[in-house]
Amino acid sequence: MQQRNTFCGTLEYMAPEMIQNKNHNHTLDIWSLGILLYELVHGRAPFTGVHPREISDKIMRGQIRFKPGLSNEYKDLVNKILVYETSERIPLIKVFDHPWVKNFEKKYNLSKQPTPKKQKKQKNLPTTNTSFNEPP
Repeated sequence: MQQRNTFCGTLEYMAPEMIQNKNHNHTLDIWSLGILLYELVHGRAPFTGVHPREISDKIMRGQIRFKPGLSNEYKDLVNKILVYETSERIPLIKVFDHPWVKNFEKKYNLSKQPTPKKQKKQKNLPTTNTSFNEPP
């Protein structure tokens, strides 16, 4: 598994391992997906603050507050993505199989559609000597 040691991005989306300047891998992107999912539902990132240090401290503590009325499936998915320990984060393939995603697909009719059958090849049509470059 390829390790990176870059430091870039928006602080609110940074995973704990990036804040700690540790090597990281693709699980950092899964963390960012969790932040995005939270922000799409709440209208803000889960870890906010006035000063950068306050934001990074909240990320390191990892306490997530959800607005009332959200499904347990949604909260379960976000909690499985925003896990401090990288090896314990839900793998991306399991995100797509999570009950919240499956219910979302069903509710909005987003399930995979069968691929259309190939069209039969048309018979050769007669050609003309007309060129598209010539005026009519």
